[in-house]
Amino acid sequence: MHNIGKLISVTTAACLMVVISCSPTNINAVWKDPQYQGGKLKNVLVIGGSTEQIIRRLFEDEFTARFKTQGTNAIQSYRIFPSEKDLDKDSIESKSSELGIDAILIMRLVNTKIEKDYNPAPNYYNRNTYFYDWPNRYSRFYTQGSHARYYDDRLGYSEYEVANVETSIYDSQTGKMIWSAQSKTVLGGSRELEISSLIDVVMKSLSENQLL
Repeated sequence: MHNIGKLISVTTAACLMVVISCSPTNINAVWKDPQYQGGKLKNVLVIGGSTEQIIRRLFEDEFTARFKTQGTNAIQSYRIFPSEKDLDKDSIESKSSELGIDAILIMRLVNTKIEKDYNPAPNYYNRNTYFYDWPNRYSRFYTQGSHARYYDDRLGYSEYEVANVETSIYDSQTGKMIWSAQSKTVLGGSRELEISSLIDVVMKSLSENQLL
């Protein structure tokens, strides 16, 4: 439980932000303890690390609901610890024992950064010449029935913010990590859809690793 206490103290200092549904979360790496013999998860305490209560509750509610659809019991940490300041090692250990919790899921934001996708190749394209992009619209307004091939020498790129998120599951009895995944997500949509998208890929990985 010592490792869990350290992680929670870092987690609750960061706001959890995740990906929009139209830009799915990508999992970069997954690890599972090769010595783990506990089988499928049975009763999970879900902790979403956010100082924003609405984000924490949205995340924990959605994850808890998903676990239950898979036949795994789960409980939101905010129902036991309304303030993230109450999430200390001793309190979690005591409540986990009292409630029969066998695993603790913790999600934390590692960092956020700006990324760019470049398209260095020239863009050749064909189109009807009735309309043109600014500023060529008036100089080449209309040519009936013809098509032309144009060369666009502008280098295109897109810029967006991503969040690197770590999701880990710990054995509540030993405090040892059972499973962990690192993911990269694109920020920008509604928070509900961002949370749903991230949970989709996490649940899939848990199933693939025979924890559900």
